[in-house]
Amino acid sequence: MPAKKMRPSLITWHIFWDLQCPYARQHWHQHRHVLANAFREQYDFQIHLTSLAFHAQAFPGQCAAYLLEQEKGPDAKMQFIDACFEHQHEYTNTALPDPTKSEIKRAFANIAQRAGLLDECDLRGPADNKLSYDDFLTRMDDWETVVKPAYAEHKIALGYGVFGTPKHVIHGKLVPGTESTWGVDEWKTKLDSLKTE
Repeated sequence: MPAKKMRPSLITWHIFWDLQCPYARQHWHQHRHVLANAFREQYDFQIHLTSLAFHAQAFPGQCAAYLLEQEKGPDAKMQFIDACFEHQHEYTNTALPDPTKSEIKRAFANIAQRAGLLDECDLRGPADNKLSYDDFLTRMDDWETVVKPAYAEHKIALGYGVFGTPKHVIHGKLVPGTESTWGVDEWKTKLDSLKTE
């Protein structure tokens, strides 16, 4: 019987995005449509959300993504991130110049609802495994199950020295000198340079 060919283990590539950052949005587009396909045989992409101090809307969005991941799974989180970047213009500092917390939460709830991630509320029976629009708004503020874990993810970014986005961590180290618009060729050159370090 022939020996089974073992697939080498994948290298973890951590990517940090701020949902309000226009450069993260540029990279998201490149990653989702080009880079992930080009490098999926070698790298296990781990997407993390963080929030920059001057992007007040980013942390509530991070909490919303975390809530959706808890309730509906990692695919729902990625679907929400996709929808947020597609509709980023709805929650930028220009769109919401001096927003209340409720306005920010509603902006993300509207995005989640349009993405098909929230359930209609049926008052006639139990709502197990359902996340309605109103429940989503309320639970985004839950300290123990949403806010505290979202802060923990933010601390991971800070631990790696991530103070802007998009940022990349490969082999446990922050990758310096990258650009949000890089395509496959630029990343191949950068990844090859990391192998020689």
